[in-house]
Amino acid sequence: MVLASQAQHGMWITEMMHGGGTAYHMPFAMWFDGPLDRGAMLKACESVLARHPVLGCAFEDRDGELHLVPAADRPPIGFVRAADVDGLVREEIARPFDLGRGPLARFTLAEVGASRHLLLFVGHHLVFDGMSKDLLVRDLAAAYSGGPLPPLPMPYGSAAATPPEATAYWHEHWRDRSTVVIDGVAGTARTAGRGETVLLDLTDEMSGWEGVGVTRFELFLAAVHALLFRYGNAEPAVAVAMSTRRPETREHIGLFATELPLYSAPTPDTTLAELAHDLRARLRDLNRFRDIPAARAAGGIRPRPALAPVSISFRRRAADVVFPGLGLVAEWKMSNHMVRNVLHLQAVDGDDGLRLTLHHSPDVIGREHVERAGEHLRAVLAADPGLRLADLPLPTATPTPTTASEPVPTSAPGEAPTADGELVEQVRQIWMEVLRIEELAPDEDLYDLGGHSLTITQISARIRKRLGVEVPFDVFLDDPTVAGVAAAVSELRA
Repeated sequence: MVLASQAQHGMWITEMMHGGGTAYHMPFAMWFDGPLDRGAMLKACESVLARHPVLGCAFEDRDGELHLVPAADRPPIGFVRAADVDGLVREEIARPFDLGRGPLARFTLAEVGASRHLLLFVGHHLVFDGMSKDLLVRDLAAAYSGGPLPPLPMPYGSAAATPPEATAYWHEHWRDRSTVVIDGVAGTARTAGRGETVLLDLTDEMSGWEGVGVTRFELFLAAVHALLFRYGNAEPAVAVAMSTRRPETREHIGLFATELPLYSAPTPDTTLAELAHDLRARLRDLNRFRDIPAARAAGGIRPRPALAPVSISFRRRAADVVFPGLGLVAEWKMSNHMVRNVLHLQAVDGDDGLRLTLHHSPDVIGREHVERAGEHLRAVLAADPGLRLADLPLPTATPTPTTASEPVPTSAPGEAPTADGELVEQVRQIWMEVLRIEELAPDEDLYDLGGHSLTITQISARIRKRLGVEVPFDVFLDDPTVAGVAAAVSELRA
């Protein structure tokens, strides 16, 4: 039994509270041309599962602590002859995972033609991240070639206490940003929604920044911040995917990544190069706390699908691997057809150039605005690094407010269930124990008191143990007060 990492705990409770659909599904398609040995490929999948047991795990809440436990069944490895390969892919991406039973990964080998096969892997983000794709291909190739795959120890999670300096950092830097203006449209994403994609090739635009003294990722990040500033966002907020891998976990498939918000405050006179260097320094500062989720350190942040309205994942793809006798084309940027915020930019930088996928919800921002944003980003990347942000050749648009639908209340005003005084006091005592405070009013908001995802699971575990009731996590979103939770307990008992 392994204790889940803080990143896994945060993602787990976000899905439990919000219902992520396929938002955390990570599909990865590998297309093979040539005389594929079906038996060897299926055996290679088995070898990968044996080497990376995290793919065969589930998650279990035990007294307020989240653990990785063996799944009820082994991850499935299937073979089909596919007449409708697109339908097969859609079906496998949409097939749900049971976080409590597992498994959280599956392989499907599909024969598409006499000498063409698709190997589709779908894993839950709780046990798989972007770098895991490179490790998966590498280990599959080694096993398919007949090479040994030595076992790896199960990587343990990180349950260490949040250091005071991380708390101080996030108390100073945290900004609650949920709305962003993109191409004149102000969008707010409150829940994960259906997603669409826009594809861009930015290879040529990334070649004009040599000598500026920043990495390709840092200049890409600066271009995004610059574009958001020009759209009218005075202090752009962008969540950045950061690796948490260490030397001892470098070879492990799993979730060794986190998403942390990064803010900037440029002026019209700031140049692109100055913005890039400022963000470089901010990233170095942020990197010190990459193992600590912002919501956990800052406290008082309600669990949400995304910490910022715009997010970036930027990954340098590993060198190509060889499957004997086969040609391989991998889809490194497949969509799971959902998006957790207004706009997500997924960039893969390889020897063949930089490819970008813009993920967006059409219910929040229209495709035409995203396509224009992509072309505006292309123009920023192609601009002179010494250019002031005010001089970027971009149009100025008036924001048009558009937001996602408001959540539907669970009960009409005046109809909320109530609990008797004794039950309210029992719940209040549990809250005070978990929060380590000596006094608490029944109507105080959990997040105003510094509550976070771990607080919720600890309170729920004690209520389950003492009062015999399993409180749904969404209660802590609808009415995060002692009175509200006690009312939910009373209603469940009834």
